[in-house]
Amino acid sequence: MLASARCGYQSRVRIHSITLETRDLAGQVAFWGDTLGLPVEEAGDGAVEVSLQASTIRFEQALPGTDPRYHFAINVPRGSIDDAAEWLSHRHEVLAFHGDPDVEEGATIVHTDRGASALYFLDGGGNVGELIANRHLDNGSEAPFDQSALLEIAEIGLATADTNATRAAVQETVGAEILWGGREGSLLTAIGDDHGVVIVAPTGRGWIPIGLPAQPYPTMIVGAGLRERDVTLPEGPYRIRAVPE
Repeated sequence: MLASARCGYQSRVRIHSITLETRDLAGQVAFWGDTLGLPVEEAGDGAVEVSLQASTIRFEQALPGTDPRYHFAINVPRGSIDDAAEWLSHRHEVLAFHGDPDVEEGATIVHTDRGASALYFLDGGGNVGELIANRHLDNGSEAPFDQSALLEIAEIGLATADTNATRAAVQETVGAEILWGGREGSLLTAIGDDHGVVIVAPTGRGWIPIGLPAQPYPTMIVGAGLRERDVTLPEGPYRIRAVPE
């Protein structure tokens, strides 16, 4: 593991797993397993786990009367976003942008100034999912695009009333620097690197492209860290566990 001499932070982040709640476990099994063709296994206590190439998404049953909805993203091979869009569109709706001044009306693929291209979809529980192809990652593939191209968790969003305190807690736990955002006037702060980031958002901020309000829902994140850490923040609650590689 390389470390930043500047701040004592690591220069690479890997998100091994995220645990989210859902109102519709059956819908998640159908979407991730039947629609996308990914391995989905029962994990005990009514939970299910979706296996990507290098990460796991665990869904647990939400409490009655609640409907948690999150934003998360998955890395796909660099240069593959058009293939990803074609593959997904044959199985599920790819979300379009409407009324966003920074994106062409009706666009389903966006290109960022950070060298990434992305598309968005709703999963079986109404979460805003995203597929990201980042040209800065050495993960290219010549294989035809299919479910095996869903590589690892690239982003998980956390909503908070105190972005500065939550950002500091995340940085301290995972031992990572700010990749983007976090400046005066920025609504979002991404902590990590091009492989994986935790995105801290103010409560109520809309996740693109549908404006889903960011809310603090129970979340667990397990990722690589410089040292063993296990911190719980009360808002979600958010449990963040760092495991040395």
